[in-house]
Parts: sequence; C-alpha cells; structure tokens
Amino acid sequence: MAELCFGLAGLFFLLSIHPYTFYPLSLWLMPRTPLRLPAPGWTRPTIAICMSAYNEERVIEAKVESLLAMVADYGPASINIYVDGSADRTAELLEPYRDRITLIVSETRRGKTAGLKELLAGIDAEVLAFTDANVQVPPDSLTKLAAALQDPDVCCASARLTYSNAAETGVSASGTLYWNLEEFIKSLETQTVGLMGVDGALFLIERSAYSPPSDELIDDLYVSVSALLTGKRVVSAQSVTVEERGASLWHEEFHRKVRISCQAINVHRALWPRLRRAPPAILYCYMSHRFLKWMTPFSLSLTAAALLVGLGLTIGWLPVLLAMVILPALLALGAWINLPMFRLVLGALVSLSGVAWGILVALLTARTFATWTPAATVRD
Repeated sequence: MAELCFGLAGLFFLLSIHPYTFYPLSLWLMPRTPLRLPAPGWTRPTIAICMSAYNEERVIEAKVESLLAMVADYGPASINIYVDGSADRTAELLEPYRDRITLIVSETRRGKTAGLKELLAGIDAEVLAFTDANVQVPPDSLTKLAAALQDPDVCCASARLTYSNAAETGVSASGTLYWNLEEFIKSLETQTVGLMGVDGALFLIERSAYSPPSDELIDDLYVSVSALLTGKRVVSAQSVTVEERGASLWHEEFHRKVRISCQAINVHRALWPRLRRAPPAILYCYMSHRFLKWMTPFSLSLTAAALLVGLGLTIGWLPVLLAMVILPALLALGAWINLPMFRLVLGALVSLSGVAWGILVALLTARTFATWTPAATVRD
C-alpha cells in the first residue's frame, strides 16, 4: 500500500511540474518556424487601439499620452477608450483628449468585455490593438508589434510583459518569478506552434481573426486562443517589452488569482468543443500550458496527500502529524522575519490557493467576474 501511495505521489508530482519543465523541453525539441520578415510591398494596416478603463484616475493621463506617442510613431491608428461606470475622475480627466480619441462613457458598470465590444461596433480598422490602463508602453510598441503581421501566417502578436516591483514583497517576488518563466515558455511557443493565449497588457490581432466573446468571458484569453484555432499563429514580439506593477499584498494576489482562474475555466468551457478538434500539436500545447497549469494546485495537493499517507504507513503517523504542524509553522516564521526563500514560497502558496479557489468558484457557482475591482497596489 505504501508503495502505491509513493507511486501516485510521483505521478501527481510529474503532472504538477510538467507545464514548467517537460513542456518547455518538448517545445525546445520541436522544429522551429521563424517569422517570414520583411514582406515585400507590405504597407502598415490601419489599427484601432481599444481600452476599457475603470477607476484609473491615477494612471489614465499618462496612459493616454503614451498611446498618443504610439500613434505618432506608427501612423494610421486611432485611440478608442471605454469608461466603465467609474466612480472616480477617470472620465473627467479624459475629456481634454476628446479631439484626439474616441471616448465612450458608461454611467453604469457593464464589464470590460461588454465595453470593448461597444467600442468595436463603430470601428472598421484592419487590425485591433488592446491594452490595459496601468501598462507602460514604449512609443514604438505599435510599430514593432504590427511588423509581425508581415508574416501571412501570423494573425496576432503580443508584447512581452515585465513587472516593475519584483523586490517589494514575497508576493510580488513570486509573481515575477512565475511570470518570467511564462515569458520564456511563450518565446519557445513563438518559435514553434504559437502562443497558447496572450495576456491583456498589449496585443494586436487582425480584424478577420477576431472572434468576439460573450460579455461574461475575459477578452484576451478567449480572443487569442480563438485566433490560434483559425489555423494562423499567435506570437510574442520579443523586441517589444511593456511594464506594469504586480500585486504586492497577500489578499490582493489571492483575489486576483481567484478571478483569473475562474475566468480561465469559463473560457476553457466555451472553447473546448473547438479545442478538442484542434491539430494534435495545438491540443498538446494547450493542455500542457493552460489546462495542466490551472490544475497545478490540485495535483500538488494530491502529491502531498499521497506522500503523507505513504510516509504514515512507513514510519508511523506521529512523525507525519508533527511534520504537518512544524513545517507550516517554520514557513510562516521564516516569512514573518523576511527570509527571502520563505517569503517566495509563501507567496507561491497564496497564488496557488487563489487559483484553486477560483476554479472551484467556476465549477460550482455561476460567478463569472465580468466586473471586478483592480488591485490597489497595481496602480500605485
């Protein structure tokens, strides 16, 4: 019986680490598909930059100025902003820019996806670009991102995202470490099968590849995975780096992960009928990078449970019970006295707990997080 428990622990542990170890290794072994650039006779397409803003008074002016700089650098582009029932001065601060942007102000909260769809109803640009208000973007971002579309097999391109506050807390440190690994995996996907979805920091997509999600679904993941299913590639532009702050408080990161994982599972359920018919390489990469990653807190929990039972049957239950009390206490103590490794581990556990809870919310309730309040420390 103990041997079976140890075997199961090993199996669940391998499933836990697969998205971060064996999956990137398998990508590294796949044939490379380089971008076909530059394309002779290619002209810059018209681009509509779209953004939804809610209570962004601390960052909205700087964001619009950066978008104006991007348009000046690129050329045929427009700026379109939807204010989603903000309770602060976001709409007021945007008024002086009305002659240079398209502005829609909603008196009630409808959600990011609904707001973006309202913006898109009046847009006929060839390419759509999406960004978030708290993301800092270089002036040449749009120009470099659009260059990826010179390859006729590419329909969507995403910027690389970095966090600017990695050293603030254990939460921000663990979040940055995780995200750096994500960006590394995305760089490998770009060279092979394409990204298994983008984040909303800054990305653009050909209008012909854009599939509008229903209002309760998060737009960036749904839109980019749908684009991948058209048969074209989604890539990460390694020459374009944007920056934002990550959540630095425990409760903010927990609630952020609850929202993100709940939204992700809802997108998965909406797209699964199409995903299961995808080419084998795409399905393998999606299951590895997305689905198994979302299941990490559960596979790690099963690893720990099987290991503890196996140890209990082997060395007795008293040492196991003592370890279950002492090890968490040592972890909490190490984090409390600011030992870096302990803070990092505790931050990771907070994130994983949020992911697990968000998945349970998605599976057991009707909650969708169509609207949410951004973490305060992300806007500092």
